[in-house]
Amino acid sequence: MADQHVVIVGAGPAGLLLAGYLLKRPGYRVSVFEQRSDPRLTQQVQNRTFPISLQERGRQALRGIPGLEKAVADRSTVCNGTIMHQASKKNRVIPRKTPSLMIDRLQLVVVLLKFLSDQYSSDQFVVQFDCRCTGLNPSAQTLLFQQAGEVVSHAYDVIVGADGAGSKVREVLTEQVNFPCEQTLIPDAYKSVFLNQPEDGIQLAADKVHTWNLPNNVRMMLVPQGNSQLNGVLVFKRDQSPIAQYTTKEEVLAFVQENFPRFGALMTLDEAAALLSRPVAKITTVRCQRFHEGSNILLIGDAVHAVSASIGQGCNSALQDVGVLNQLLDQHQDNWSQTLPEFSAQRIPEVHALRELSDYSFPRNRWLVFEFILRLQVSRLLNRWFPKQFPPFLFDLVFDSDLPYSEVLDIHQGWINKVKQAS
Repeated sequence: MADQHVVIVGAGPAGLLLAGYLLKRPGYRVSVFEQRSDPRLTQQVQNRTFPISLQERGRQALRGIPGLEKAVADRSTVCNGTIMHQASKKNRVIPRKTPSLMIDRLQLVVVLLKFLSDQYSSDQFVVQFDCRCTGLNPSAQTLLFQQAGEVVSHAYDVIVGADGAGSKVREVLTEQVNFPCEQTLIPDAYKSVFLNQPEDGIQLAADKVHTWNLPNNVRMMLVPQGNSQLNGVLVFKRDQSPIAQYTTKEEVLAFVQENFPRFGALMTLDEAAALLSRPVAKITTVRCQRFHEGSNILLIGDAVHAVSASIGQGCNSALQDVGVLNQLLDQHQDNWSQTLPEFSAQRIPEVHALRELSDYSFPRNRWLVFEFILRLQVSRLLNRWFPKQFPPFLFDLVFDSDLPYSEVLDIHQGWINKVKQAS
């Protein structure tokens, strides 16, 4: 039997992981097309990237390919908690029972690209950048891409849209067939931040995520990268950037030093200038009622279930998509027409539950934030003393276990409803 040609649109973590799973199976060749430039050839400070926390769900998916989790771990920082910095200098430490791997998104993509390129020849695996998907013809099984100013057609046996919240594959399906999908801009937006720690200064803990919240829903999060670098984000209400009023790098630096003094001590004028000029990244959530079309078109990850980054599960759930798909291909002996409907049926309840957890786990109401911290502390004690009667706290179930999102939601539906009513 001739090889099945799978075309993956989107060279993000989920698309590249899927390429690795398919290439491990007999009878596949894979082409990946990405509209952005090759991240191996661009400077990080030019990109709108962000840190990713890989927990058990995502790491399980990586383990399905021998050697891949180690390759990612070698470029990651092991994180075992969060430090919430405060102006009073009374920092709050929230430990994690199960360590996470913290890695910048683009660094994760680079690791996956190297891993695949080292293992597979160009006859099996091809990845092309600067290729923007412009059209899809399901009857002819062809995709159209704009590449170097020309429109190029590529045939496929199976197509997988892994092209993010702004998915062109999903957009075309919505136009051509009844593919119900809703998109929502969340209240938050962000700018990427890159800082370096001097060797002779006071060091931020290398095994913790560092956060600093201001009263007006402005916050900064920084993640150590295993060297002197810290990557993170400045988060704020959409269309209310706290630095939009400034025109000079000196003003931006002064703002950060005044409002996030521990972080501001690490910021240079060059980074302040870069922060000022970087575009604001707005976040779109996506909710679809099915993840496939016919017997050979599939969408995964943010293309069909993008969520708020508030609990850091977007990448983990996208990688989990790939692991589930691989299990179903095993079960149905690579029969995609049987695999795809079952994939939709299995994943939709989980990612819809994740949407609820992402939107309403962490409150915006100031008084509910105090209750949230109190609940975290008390529930951990009760769970330690009476584990059968008191389940772990919501965040502990999300971060430290692989319990299905739907079960986490069932256990903590009361808290979710309370936050939702106060929103």
